[in-house]
Amino acid sequence: MMKRYCKICIYIVLALLLVACADKQDNLKPVVIPTGRGTFTDSRDGLTYNWVRYGRLEWTVENSQFDTGNRKNCTIYQSYGWEQGQPLLLDNAVRYGYLYTIEGAKLAVPTGWRLPTDEDWKALEQELGMSAAQANALDWRGEHVADLMKHTSSERGLDIKMSGYFTPYTVMATSGYRFMGSYAFLWTATKDEAKEGEYYFYRKLLYNSGQVYRESMEPDQAMLSVRFVRDVAAQ
Repeated sequence: MMKRYCKICIYIVLALLLVACADKQDNLKPVVIPTGRGTFTDSRDGLTYNWVRYGRLEWTVENSQFDTGNRKNCTIYQSYGWEQGQPLLLDNAVRYGYLYTIEGAKLAVPTGWRLPTDEDWKALEQELGMSAAQANALDWRGEHVADLMKHTSSERGLDIKMSGYFTPYTVMATSGYRFMGSYAFLWTATKDEAKEGEYYFYRKLLYNSGQVYRESMEPDQAMLSVRFVRDVAAQ
């Protein structure tokens, strides 16, 4: 009986140690608070967006919800069972925004803002703690930077959501809408000059990873989410 009691005590102590270590690791994660925040209203459709400031750039907190009116360059993530030709279900638009081709993304830009370049994204990543060498690299980079990007608007963060993507290329009639809740994919306005043909850089975040993925793809491969950016006005 005593041996069993001792084993239980050991298990409890180990569990408490694991929780303490996890809390300590969470406390060690960096915290980067934006230096400003506000709202703006898109005059085209009356939708209001929040923005936050990091360094010399201001970023929208929500994914773009502007409807270009053209389903070839703009769509809303549709749930399983939706069939091509049916009206789009709007439930996902408010939370996750629209998904765009690169051309659709350019059309969605409101007055006074721009589609962020690869350099804009690298500047943001470095403001959030990524080194210049990491920012210029491809693939997964920067410990905890994605964690900061996923901070919610109530915490005055970017609140990047795992909004998935859409691809027109499917196999055996599988849905082209993929990875909502698991990944975020966001366009940049920058072409990858290191590749032949037309490729644009993008960013990818995974729900349980602190790193940010940087690569380029052909613009007709997928529809991705979009954030907007603008330079901080001179004081």
